[in-house]
Parts: sequence; C-alpha cells; structure tokens
Amino acid sequence: MIHRRTAIQMNQQRQELQLLEHPFFPLLANAGDIRGFFTGCIPSHWHRELEIFELMEGSVQIGIGERTITLHAGEGCFINSGILHSFASALPQPCLYRSFVVDPTLITGMPGSVFDTTYLRPLIEQGPPFLTFDSSDANAVFFDTFQTAFSACEREDFGYEFQARAALSSLLLFILQISKVAPTARMSAISETRLKQMLAWIDQHMEEPITVKHIADAANVCPRECQRMFRRYLHSSPVEYVLRRRIFFAANLLTTTDHSVTDIALACGFSSPAYFTKKFHEIAGAAPLAYRKAAE
Repeated sequence: MIHRRTAIQMNQQRQELQLLEHPFFPLLANAGDIRGFFTGCIPSHWHRELEIFELMEGSVQIGIGERTITLHAGEGCFINSGILHSFASALPQPCLYRSFVVDPTLITGMPGSVFDTTYLRPLIEQGPPFLTFDSSDANAVFFDTFQTAFSACEREDFGYEFQARAALSSLLLFILQISKVAPTARMSAISETRLKQMLAWIDQHMEEPITVKHIADAANVCPRECQRMFRRYLHSSPVEYVLRRRIFFAANLLTTTDHSVTDIALACGFSSPAYFTKKFHEIAGAAPLAYRKAAE
C-alpha cells in the first residue's frame, strides 16, 4: 500500500512515530505532494529507520542538520538512521515525491545475521548522514531498483514483499558501495558458536523466567561477556532481545492458533496478561486481538 500523508506525528524529542502496518514487514512506502503538508513543508524530525527519497516533480529543499541541499525533479537522496531532517517545497508549484522508510530488519532479518553485522550496521554506524543522487547514468541502479520496489508496493500482488525486499536490498548494497564503508569482518567462529548457543537456549526456555546469568551459562561465559556479545553483535541487551523474541513468538501464536491472549502471554513467558498487552502494543503497533483480527 502507498501512503499519502499530509502530516507526521512526533514525540518531544522530534522522533517520528512511524505507523508501520505490519511489524514483520517493516516498510512504509509514501507518495504525495510536500506542499500538501501544513505550510508546505515536512518539519524537522528523525527516525531510526533508513529513508530513501525520490523527487518526481518540482524542487525541494532538504535540511540535514545545519546543511540545506536542493533536489530537482529526477533526483534522489538517502538519509541515514537517526539523522534530523526536514523537507520544504522550494517553488510555488507541485512538489511531488516518493519515498521508502525502511526498518533495517526488513533487510537483515534477525539481529546478528551477516546482513546486519557485516553490511547494514557499518552503513548505519559509520556511513554518511546522507547521500544525493542526480539523474546521471552512474546512478541508474538507484532509480531502477527504487522503481522496482515501488511498483511492487503499488501492485501488492502475490509475493510483492519478496520483490520489494529484493529490490531494496540491491539499492542499499549500491548505497553501501558508493559510500565507501568497509564491511566488517565476520565474528570469530568461537563467538558465533557461543552466540548461537545462547540464542537457541532462549528459544527453548521461552515459557520460563530468563535472566542474563541463565543466558550466559548456556554458553559457559560470564554475564558481563554475555552482555558485551549481545551489545556488539545484536545491538541490544539480552533483556531487550528476550522481550522482542517473546513478542515474535506471541505474534506467531496469535495468527496460527485460537489460544486466548492470557494463554499466549503465559506461553511466551509473561506473568501478567496486562504487561504482555502493553509490550505487544509498543513493539507490534497494535493490541494482541487487533493484531489477530488484522491478520485474518
């Protein structure tokens, strides 16, 4: 589905509150006229997702921190995670655009995958805050793959998610290549083995109370080393990872069984259905029963 928005929601820190339709296909495809927003601009904001933008008609001024860049029709840009940015129509005429707001996990899958640690994480942490793309032949890959992904989202025919993900993967690889960010070396074999042991143990003990020491013991490492490995390779704490993993399991049960919310909460290690509902809504973007209904 293509979203045609005329406003964005932000918190007090100016972080945009994304309305991703499906937390397990975390992609927002947008199109419209920037002049349709209040005062003809999209105010300064940021989000942890990556943004890929193409201007179809008119001219737009993009504020990136203290810089302002101008794009004309047929040009595009990439805005990295966490970068404060704004858009304003530069001329008194339509300012038509298309964009993708992409959660990195759409491409990387599970945290700690080779796509995460070797490719996208270096782009996010070491890459440029933004890149611009003119209409020269050298940038044909940017616009061709953008069109492929956008067309797939417009049609929404069977398998469009595969098509969009594949095209955006190619587009981000192109961005990684021209940004000259060196991919990181893969983790050592012993670290990979230990991490796999800890992740497998978590999945096998989802119904039980889980502490950092329990996770560390699964790989015969100390809790401090466990914390370090999760931070380095999964970019979250063990507690954060367990919570998201439990929500993932719960979402699967909501869509594949008719179990009650209480039973699913207990099966996924939540002692309180109310706490489960609160955390599920925070992460999945909908209450458990609403999520189940939307998946029908």
